[in-house]
Amino acid sequence: MKLKFSPFLTALILCALPATSHAKMSVNKAQECQAVLDFTIERVESVKKYDEAAVQTVTKGLRAYEAFLQSDHVDPGLLEFTKGDEKAAAEYQKQIDSYKAQLVAGLKAKHPQERIFTDQAVAINNCYTAAPMGSDKLQMMTDAVQGIVALAQQG
Repeated sequence: MKLKFSPFLTALILCALPATSHAKMSVNKAQECQAVLDFTIERVESVKKYDEAAVQTVTKGLRAYEAFLQSDHVDPGLLEFTKGDEKAAAEYQKQIDSYKAQLVAGLKAKHPQERIFTDQAVAINNCYTAAPMGSDKLQMMTDAVQGIVALAQQG
């Protein structure tokens, strides 16, 4: 399935996804972003009418970004907060996972329809703007966000 985007939309997404990396994001903000990613991945995968190739493009980018947030923002942030105490950091991670599950449940309540919305693309774009991966991942994230928009337009 070939997806077409308006030149304006493509330019907007490309300008909004900076090529710089390693901006510092708080653990709280990272967990909020991870909740949006979890919700979006789950929803995109559950809607049967979506093209499988488009779903794979979206989920590949979102899973990579979620792993990046965990390894480059959450894990170091928790270790810094606990002054290097790995056991305490693991306990905080359990609390974060619980809170993240609550955020996902809230998103499901807000968007009970079996479809994806452009709201998710905007939220993910905002997260990526605050904490981008390296420039080598820019195209993957651009494709993922464009894919979310395309799927949202399908209804």
